[in-house]
Amino acid sequence: MMILLLIFLYGIIPGIQFTLFMVDLPFFGVMDSVNYFLSIFSYYFILNHILITIKLPFLQRHFPYDRMVKFHAVSGTLIIISIYWHAFYKLIIGKEIVFLSWLIFVLFTLLYLSAILWIDAPGVRHVRRRILKWIGRDSLARYDQLKSVHGYAFLLLGFLGYLHIRDAGLTDSSYAFASIYPLIHLLLVGFLVLYSRLRKIWLPRLELQNNQRIHDVSILTFVPKGAKRITYRAGQFGYIRWKTPGLPSEEHPFSFLSCPSDPEISLGIKVLGDFTETTANVQVGSIAQINGGFGNFIPDYSKGKICLIGSGIGIVPILSLLRDMKNHQPENSVQCFLAVNTREDLLIGDEIEKIVAMTPNLNIRTLVYQEDGILYSTDFFKEAIVSPKDYTYYLCSSMPVRAIVLNALNELGVPHHHFHFEAFSY
Repeated sequence: MMILLLIFLYGIIPGIQFTLFMVDLPFFGVMDSVNYFLSIFSYYFILNHILITIKLPFLQRHFPYDRMVKFHAVSGTLIIISIYWHAFYKLIIGKEIVFLSWLIFVLFTLLYLSAILWIDAPGVRHVRRRILKWIGRDSLARYDQLKSVHGYAFLLLGFLGYLHIRDAGLTDSSYAFASIYPLIHLLLVGFLVLYSRLRKIWLPRLELQNNQRIHDVSILTFVPKGAKRITYRAGQFGYIRWKTPGLPSEEHPFSFLSCPSDPEISLGIKVLGDFTETTANVQVGSIAQINGGFGNFIPDYSKGKICLIGSGIGIVPILSLLRDMKNHQPENSVQCFLAVNTREDLLIGDEIEKIVAMTPNLNIRTLVYQEDGILYSTDFFKEAIVSPKDYTYYLCSSMPVRAIVLNALNELGVPHHHFHFEAFSY
């Protein structure tokens, strides 16, 4: 479904616009065709860039942000190449580049360069790390503000793009679609951006009931203040924003440790930096809002055998899925592997045993490194899973562990399309 929607947004819609515009022209050359093609596609790419990154749950179900990051970076590169080509083409044919064109050119260049700060794209990783190190932790608030400005500036860029193609005559078409749809697409994206901002005002307010620290993991437990509850599914994550004065105001994503049927809402957070360190010390009674749930880490147990694999903080969404099994028993066999450093790191060890006892189709194996010294490997999975190719795998771990697991299961004949994992980003 995601691929089909991307083809529709990035291919079919601009393709129809381009075709209808060219049909209206009395004559054109190859270079003209290339120029118009890049111009029209760039306009829709810019708007679709905004669309696939809006934090609305129903959009993220179709365009998961973690899967869109590389696509976002690649298509952004195509846009800037198109814009540079468009400007270069105007110069070589002797056309004047007006102020609006220069404004779009400069604005997009700045947006593209600033995106290096938060998109770990191939080719710029080393530069990104050096810049972030130079910025320093004290500038984290400005970093988040810059990221927010980046989003609004892209919407401005889309509006400027519409004015530009209108002035260039691309909307002067005898076909209604070619004349009206560029504006409709802009208004639709603008409305969804506005809605994504306004809905946060009415998100339920949650009161911190407990803040438990287990080694480098903080478990935040909230109770709703009022009748409204947030809607999420087991295995998903949400963006938390503190509303208590004096606490960080930016939002960050963390996995739900609770499941939807639990009376409280809990998150599992690994303490890694300034925001998570502050969050780990937030006092009981503090108020927060959680925008969620997001993510597609949601197995379909009716379609066959499932294998859940987690390590470290990556066990949190899997624990949410296990808790959900108390009310939604899996129809087929479920294998689950949880790898942690100490037994305390299992977070809900006693509850895991109860879940296994009441779930006939569930088999859980825990790897506690300080006790058994076992790590994920090809030999481990070969011994632990009978017929590995029969399973669909849901994996949540650090990138190095993920690479080990994927390579191990690939060696056992498991195809790539049997793997599901998420890497949500700040």
